[in-house]
Amino acid sequence: RNPMINSGAITLADKLPGKDASQRTLLFCQWLNQLAGCQLRLDEVMLASVRLTRSTANEAIANYLAKAGHLENIETALDTYEQICCLSGQVEDLALLGKLLACENSCLSSQNRRIVNAVMLTCGLYEASAEFAVRVGLPMKSGIGGGLVAIVPGEGAIACYSPALDNIGNPVGAIAFVETLAQELQLSAFG
Repeated sequence: RNPMINSGAITLADKLPGKDASQRTLLFCQWLNQLAGCQLRLDEVMLASVRLTRSTANEAIANYLAKAGHLENIETALDTYEQICCLSGQVEDLALLGKLLACENSCLSSQNRRIVNAVMLTCGLYEASAEFAVRVGLPMKSGIGGGLVAIVPGEGAIACYSPALDNIGNPVGAIAFVETLAQELQLSAFG
């Protein structure tokens, strides 16, 4: 996975309000649900699986961030990050979250939306981000559960689900669908 995204997400997980990882995740989930009008929840089965095979790369990133003074509690930060990665919902929920990043709203500043979209465009599909930035031309973020959200700035979001993943961890069918749709409707941010 992309160390840039993971290090930022782990640092964020350490800064969320709450006394422990479970409370931080609950409050974050409630905030997202209120902000976007969606119904995310923690997938306990997925979390149990993640906890069985904790990422050594994420542990290394957390240790580095702690040594650099960016984390207060490594274990809480990692546990919160893992829980947030196990938030689950419907495709509609993903589209509602994406809509926040696509359109002007009172919840996010224009600058923050641009920053998140830029990070998604350059890192959201892991090592394949640059290739799909050129081929599709939309900020996208995939998840290992098979979800994918693409942002059409100023217009809306495209959300889809495809459980089959490529060797990088991106949903094959979802990317093919978004790529075809973006080409047919000429949605690329690059013309």
